[in-house]
Amino acid sequence: MSSQKLTILFAALFLFMVAWSAGLGIFLMDWLEPETEMGHYLINKGVLTVVFALVLWRLKLFAAVGFGPGMGMASYVIGLPLFALGVLAFFEPGRAAVSLVDFAGWTVVVLFIAFTEESLFRGVLWKAFAGKSLCQRAAITSVMFGLIHMIAGSLGGIEWTIAGSQAIFAASFGLILAAMRERAGTIWSVIIAHVVFDVAAVSAAGGVSAILEPGLETSLRFLAPAFVFSAWGSSAIYLIGRRKRRKSE
Repeated sequence: MSSQKLTILFAALFLFMVAWSAGLGIFLMDWLEPETEMGHYLINKGVLTVVFALVLWRLKLFAAVGFGPGMGMASYVIGLPLFALGVLAFFEPGRAAVSLVDFAGWTVVVLFIAFTEESLFRGVLWKAFAGKSLCQRAAITSVMFGLIHMIAGSLGGIEWTIAGSQAIFAASFGLILAAMRERAGTIWSVIIAHVVFDVAAVSAAGGVSAILEPGLETSLRFLAPAFVFSAWGSSAIYLIGRRKRRKSE
């Protein structure tokens, strides 16, 4: 599929994700009436996963957007800050113990989230801009990744300061994922890093709403690691780009 068609596909899926966050899925939620926050997210993110998977399957794009052979083991070194912060979040003193059932449930939710977000941003969009430089691809995919969090958060009723802080965090998070994507050549390690980080944070907090509580402390929890992630991700992208240029000389 051409870059132009992939860009159109990205725009369509992006707008569908926005529309779903804006209330397209309200009728389904009203009908099913999930009793818990976890149930809500399982249905909400599960539907998105099914839609995205069907689109990729129907257009035969799984391999093209990164679901190819190889786990990209070397790329996990780039994701070390994500794994480290996830572990610290999970074992933070004062956190309530999480049950095995809750942990399993949130793991499934995060798998849905990681699949849809990574197949869209580090998959379709990454492939659409294959003709751009690594720095450009990383910047574009990371900014758009932050933007969807800003839009979804605002439409979901999250306080704008929290939504903005989360967007900055997501964009910096995206730089590391972009570096991993380039180093691995496939999308698998990116999805795994995304899952490990998110499931540690969400299950440790006891849910998504607990992570997004209004207040200065929540904003700082997003912004402080964002500086580290930005520096680490940018450095990794620079080093990978320099390594590629040397090989091509």
